[in-house]
Amino acid sequence: MSSVPAPARRLESAVSVCLLAILFLVAVCVLLKQGDVDMSRFGTDPVAAGVVGAKPPALTGQGELFVGPLLPEGFKKLSESEFYNPENLYEKIDGKASLYTESGFEKLLTQRFAGTQDEDLWMELFIYDMANLRNAFSVYSRQKRADVEVLPDAQFAYRTGNGLYFVHGRYYVELVGSSESAELLGAMSQAAEQIRTKLAVGKDEQITELTFFPQEGLVAGSNRLYLASAFGFKDLTDIFTAGYELRGETITAFIGRRLDANDAQKLAESYYRFLIENGGAAKPTANVSLKSWQGRVVDFYGTTEIVFTVGPFVAGIHEADNRQAAEELAAALGHKLSKVAEAVRND
Repeated sequence: MSSVPAPARRLESAVSVCLLAILFLVAVCVLLKQGDVDMSRFGTDPVAAGVVGAKPPALTGQGELFVGPLLPEGFKKLSESEFYNPENLYEKIDGKASLYTESGFEKLLTQRFAGTQDEDLWMELFIYDMANLRNAFSVYSRQKRADVEVLPDAQFAYRTGNGLYFVHGRYYVELVGSSESAELLGAMSQAAEQIRTKLAVGKDEQITELTFFPQEGLVAGSNRLYLASAFGFKDLTDIFTAGYELRGETITAFIGRRLDANDAQKLAESYYRFLIENGGAAKPTANVSLKSWQGRVVDFYGTTEIVFTVGPFVAGIHEADNRQAAEELAAALGHKLSKVAEAVRND
């Protein structure tokens, strides 16, 4: 016969049952948590890894990117997808990460594809989610080299001997090959078309400032957007530039839109003082149009800088070798902006 009283035995039994129930619930929670692991945190795409029923990675809230359908004909996935955020982007593109993170970067997806017959023939896909079109265009334009082939079938696109680069809505996309190969370039074109078709970006967008530049002498595909510190001056933000061929010279014109005319004038004056304080010398101008826009001409170590305002626009010329050509282009730019400013007032 047990020496433990009946009430005590009943209490011990009840406690044991409760403990078993708690342990069972803990085990269930652990199993559920393990079944809901976010593999993208570890640089692994569950779809690429072949997990049946896995949800494809969502690059943005606007649509889900299926890596598989992006495969060009005759190619296979060489590696699992990798994902990067602003905190660890430097691990993938060390030395260039700051350009992206300072331009609104949110996510990066990368994936390698290789030829099914020859794995030495491979390419790597980079899809940068830059949050909006302007940010994507900024990094695209600033990464772009001079000796490239601009592609007419897309809004912003070019290719090199071993790469294809373009903007797709909020995304900046790179396809970089292991070698210069016609087969690779053809596969890249297929992948690019798949991206444009399958990666949703919403309605078509335009960057209106690009239409504010005069067309005569404009170098096709030369536009750039500096979101911060254009020409080394911290207050020059959201500055668009364009290259021109004039009088045998290559000249850079720039435009920045501000809240109103007063704001534009303050910025122009601030940039002018920055040039003078850093070794520039003010020069007179006989150009009537530039005078009417309070234009400032500065000799900056042998090159010509011009800054002026038209309504809410601050504009000018950057580092021109030929002063006369610079003033002519500045006048043409000012007249174009006058029409734009007039249209804005009428709206």
